[in-house]
Amino acid sequence: MNYQGSWRRLFGNSMSAMVGAIEIYNKPRFSYRDEVFVILLMNAWELLLKAIVSKSKGRIYYPKRRGEPYRTLTCRDAFWRAANSELWPRNIAVQAVDANIEILSTYRDSAVHFYNDRSFATLVYSLAQTSILNYRDIASSVFGKDVADEVSWRIMPLGMENPVDPIKFMKGAHGASHKSRAVQDFLAFLKERTDTLEAQGVDTDRLLTVFGVSLQSIKKIDKADIVVGVTSQELADAIVVDRKVDPNVSHPFRQKDVLPKLKRKTTTHEWQAVVFAFDMRDDPKYCWRDKDTNLVKWSPEAIRFFGTLKEEQIAAAKAKYAARFRK
Repeated sequence: MNYQGSWRRLFGNSMSAMVGAIEIYNKPRFSYRDEVFVILLMNAWELLLKAIVSKSKGRIYYPKRRGEPYRTLTCRDAFWRAANSELWPRNIAVQAVDANIEILSTYRDSAVHFYNDRSFATLVYSLAQTSILNYRDIASSVFGKDVADEVSWRIMPLGMENPVDPIKFMKGAHGASHKSRAVQDFLAFLKERTDTLEAQGVDTDRLLTVFGVSLQSIKKIDKADIVVGVTSQELADAIVVDRKVDPNVSHPFRQKDVLPKLKRKTTTHEWQAVVFAFDMRDDPKYCWRDKDTNLVKWSPEAIRFFGTLKEEQIAAAKAKYAARFRK
């Protein structure tokens, strides 16, 4: 028996499961949508993780017990073997990806064994979007293949109503105060894992990310968060314009919150020097400013950017910052 399995076959099946999950979710009429979607999504992850273990020359089977059939690794065991392999992308936080998979697996297990409350759909929507992006980044890094190549981007993103904002949902809006005990327990589990990651200084953007999507005429770009449209001349030419979302979601950190999250011990002076040298205040990807109150808030991307800098770059930024006063 090949105890390592065929990583090519495992990865191929993983991609097929992921594309199937996306197709199921985007069907206009499917009464068991979330449950089937998550089952396929978790299957895609389990196969991807085993493919990574296989490609790194690891075993995907447990040692055989007498009188019992061979058993492949559980998703959780496969995750940690894959995460500890040399193939795992070092720029992707293991803990946050693990939390995302674990929470979705909890939902998958409940979906298999008993009925689910419809309120789960809001949480699945946000958790799964992040999970698919995590999958895409890891698969692209390890196997050099992008799942986006398997999906037609000419999916028409229409709906009778906008998805509920998961932040408002968790705060009790949209009738969320009437959530069942199962949903409340699920939310408590999500909060527990989020608090644990934040206490460890791990960015939670690999756990759950809020995406805002709205459809507008392409002539009204200035008011939309994300605009998806087509020109009247070339229907095949899609136009996607990414706009800033609620700064409380996209840029949640004040400077006092940023410093403890940086990988290296950093002074306020060093942070301000880097901000000045790299014009971070003028880049909406990093910084949001309230023009009326001059309130400044920073995004997780700003923290990640600082973490990519070398010591000589920080030293050069400090020199440039100091030269500003001499001028």
